[in-house]
Amino acid sequence: MRKFHLWLVARGLWLFGLLLVTVCVHAAVQKGASQLDAFLDGLKTYEADFTQTLLGDNNQVLEQAAGKFYLEQPGKFRWEYTKPYTQYLISDGTDLWVYDKDLEQVTVRNMDNVIDNTPAAILGGDMDVGKYYSIHDEGRADDGIHWMTLKPRDSGSQYQSVRLGFRDGQLARMILFDSLGQKTELRFSKGRRNPRLDEKLFHFTPPRGVDVIDNRNGKN
Repeated sequence: MRKFHLWLVARGLWLFGLLLVTVCVHAAVQKGASQLDAFLDGLKTYEADFTQTLLGDNNQVLEQAAGKFYLEQPGKFRWEYTKPYTQYLISDGTDLWVYDKDLEQVTVRNMDNVIDNTPAAILGGDMDVGKYYSIHDEGRADDGIHWMTLKPRDSGSQYQSVRLGFRDGQLARMILFDSLGQKTELRFSKGRRNPRLDEKLFHFTPPRGVDVIDNRNGKN
């Protein structure tokens, strides 16, 4: 079950991390997305605490986790899970590392391969993000959160939509609806814009003695 949990986390979080980086790179092309533009304007680095809940098709809780998230332009992110297990998802913009401390297991893959399989996660370049998904402004809800929905244009996408919620100019919520009828909810707190981040956060060296599964091109 732990191995399933690891890749459950990895699948949802690299999608979120890549999506956020992607939107940061290309936000200027979406002139109607005022809340998103306001949040991303001038954003170079970001950090926040988060809680994550995976819900089944009947809204039953399947997984819960918590930790800290870091982002740096362009293409770097780090998710540190502290509950219920110690796990890390780290990208330096070239490779994506997934490390489960308790299992003593590391998996690494090329970010290019991740991007190729995720239409909403196009990093850099001259591609218009609007080519891959549309952004819909839903307005402010009763709880004060201003919601926006991103819908992939590719019918073969792994997810149906992503909702982003903003409160007082800060990213407060993200909800990903996947093609299996499940949804992953993230709640962010203690968000900080453009803090000075240590470059070491986005680089990873496997600890001695762990099992490394290298899925990068040309590797076994």
